[in-house]
Amino acid sequence: MHKPDPVETILARLIPPALSEDGQHEIEAMLDELAAGTTNNRDHITTRKHFNLHFIAGGLAASGIAAVLIFSLMTPKSPLLAKISPFESGPEFVLMGESDHVESMTDEGWQEDSDGTAMQATRLSVVEQNTLRDNQSGIEMQISEPREEMVLMPVTAF
Repeated sequence: MHKPDPVETILARLIPPALSEDGQHEIEAMLDELAAGTTNNRDHITTRKHFNLHFIAGGLAASGIAAVLIFSLMTPKSPLLAKISPFESGPEFVLMGESDHVESMTDEGWQEDSDGTAMQATRLSVVEQNTLRDNQSGIEMQISEPREEMVLMPVTAF
């Protein structure tokens, strides 16, 4: 085993040397110069921020006015247009029913969670079905959407 004295000398070589007093004074002088330069630019920066705030506020006001004008142009004015407006008519399709059912279930074994806990994994094949009716023709249609889900349950007992 090494003696403590050579280990301390080896570690002392790894520590970087401290800055000299002249180097510290030069760094402090440079920081003072940079700090003095920022006080002159503050007025310019505040006027720029003030201009940007006015520009943003003007843009928001203009977009609000444009939204109000577009909305007022979209609403019908005459009673004839109000009768044929698509916004006033009922929905084209009506949801008659919906159901979900599991077609198959597969045990995937144990898996490890990101926290390192053991989880029991189960893969499910699920089918979602919606029944819709078209109001104009009276036709009923069924839409099926299959999907796979992975269910992770924590394992509490071994």
